[in-house]
Amino acid sequence: MKQVALMLVPIVLASAISLATYNDTLNGSQTAAPEAEGIALNLTAAGDLPGMSKVNLHRTGENVTSGSLRLTVLPQNADASSSERGQLVGAISGGTVTLNGEGTLASASGVQITIQSGTGEFASVASGTATLNITASSENPSQLSGTLVLNF
Repeated sequence: MKQVALMLVPIVLASAISLATYNDTLNGSQTAAPEAEGIALNLTAAGDLPGMSKVNLHRTGENVTSGSLRLTVLPQNADASSSERGQLVGAISGGTVTLNGEGTLASASGVQITIQSGTGEFASVASGTATLNITASSENPSQLSGTLVLNF
């Protein structure tokens, strides 16, 4: 019986720490004038975790070196009277960016995020990962769209 119990421990632990994947589409814009080595974005998320996100990218040339993500998650079909479900906060550690002729963001790809904490419904989230990819519209370069895939 002890052998059976010991064999079940890894299975129970694996199911207790399994990660879920959440997929969002993003739309938004770069805020204000670009800083020399920083890019700030305000994005609306739709999908598994709808809401609003603020992304700050710090870069050296085309390489993303650091930054932050704050995703405020709202209920599905939220309106002006809706309360947030909670927030997810993460640190950005890498990725690449391309700037257009005006020096604003043309694209950001493979932006790696480490989820560090959560609030509200996500208060138990202490770790996870996410990947952000975003591209400016060819018709209106001030409009951005892309994806955010979170695992926690």
